[in-house]
Amino acid sequence: MKNQKRIHLEKTIKGFSYNVIGVILPFILSLIPIFILGKYNAIWTFLDQGQFLLFGAGLYTSSIFLFGENGQSIRRATDKILSNLSLWFLIICSAFYAIIYCLDLINNDSYSMNTAFIRWASILLFAVSVFSVYRSLFIDFLKSYPEVDIKEESKKGVDNILKQL
Repeated sequence: MKNQKRIHLEKTIKGFSYNVIGVILPFILSLIPIFILGKYNAIWTFLDQGQFLLFGAGLYTSSIFLFGENGQSIRRATDKILSNLSLWFLIICSAFYAIIYCLDLINNDSYSMNTAFIRWASILLFAVSVFSVYRSLFIDFLKSYPEVDIKEESKKGVDNILKQL
């Protein structure tokens, strides 16, 4: 039993790492020229332009799917809350990014958003999306599949064919 819990946790962490790193890989790769050129303030551009809202939306999409596929397995109150709110957070992330993008296109000083608000909202929504995808993967990897003996199943298939002849 202890071994199964360890394997379950390892699979969850592995799936989680692939999901999160895959989503934020553009940010990670963009850090290389930022550090080489020494333009450290450019890091804030990702938050100011709403890029982390897009990253969060990607993670919410995965967690919505996984929560939906495993609805019967959701037991903890936090998981139920995340399952119910993930769609709303996806809509908020998407709409918020669309507003930031539109305001950037208009480029009118009278229509601007508070940069601190954009940064904190982006960080908060992204952090919740990271937790949401972790919990949805944790629940998804609770599934256990029966082990199938391929040789035995093939032998049964051949026996069935021979019986029908």
